[in-house]
Amino acid sequence: MIEGEYPENIVYGRNAVLELLREKPGSIEKIYFQFNTSHPKLKEILITARRQKIVTGKARLEKLSLIAGTTKHQGVAALVSTLTYYSAEELLSTPRNSAPLLVVLQGLDDPHNIGAIIRTAEAVAADGVILVEGKGAPVNAVVHKASAGALSHMRVAKVKSLVRCLELLHREGVQVLATDMEAETNYTDADFRKPTAIVLGAEGSGLAPEAMEFCDRVVRIPMAGCVESLNVSVSAGVMLYEAMRQRLS
Repeated sequence: MIEGEYPENIVYGRNAVLELLREKPGSIEKIYFQFNTSHPKLKEILITARRQKIVTGKARLEKLSLIAGTTKHQGVAALVSTLTYYSAEELLSTPRNSAPLLVVLQGLDDPHNIGAIIRTAEAVAADGVILVEGKGAPVNAVVHKASAGALSHMRVAKVKSLVRCLELLHREGVQVLATDMEAETNYTDADFRKPTAIVLGAEGSGLAPEAMEFCDRVVRIPMAGCVESLNVSVSAGVMLYEAMRQRLS
């Protein structure tokens, strides 16, 4: 990353980050550590962060100084979200649409994809995007930029467990759809007029098998050219615009 890509909300220093972990762990998007984490307090921070399923990463000294905005970071810097997260229940209790339309992301590693999906979800007036805590890239300045302002309007929820989230959606009468190029049914044959959640897996690995078990329907997006699959944000766009087409027809 280059200078200017990091959000202004940074907490650095061993004591400050540890206190943030104890008092406001939900506000932390990601914690960056120096490559050498032998210091006892850095080890404590790392163990606590992993226990709370907070995304962590390693950074060279120069990069960590860039992230923190100072060389006095003591080997650790935390990215703190300025975004107010919703619960999945809140998205369902106050939907935009009479039949809710949601996007669930298992854990995308590319923040550009997350931002692009949020932008498309807002364009079709979806009810919200659901992320899984500790999975994938943090919602940082890159996501904000890629969303082209949509992040300021789209409701984003965080859940601790993808499987429990899908269980909740089932209980609330929301059909869960996933895509797979081996599926027999075309995506246009799905009924998007129903309350719907589109679940998208990580880049490359796709949707986890345990999550696939909770999908009511798996559909395919036909491919006529030489490429075998679409970028995940493009797949999301195809599905979301089909949902809007059906709902407006």
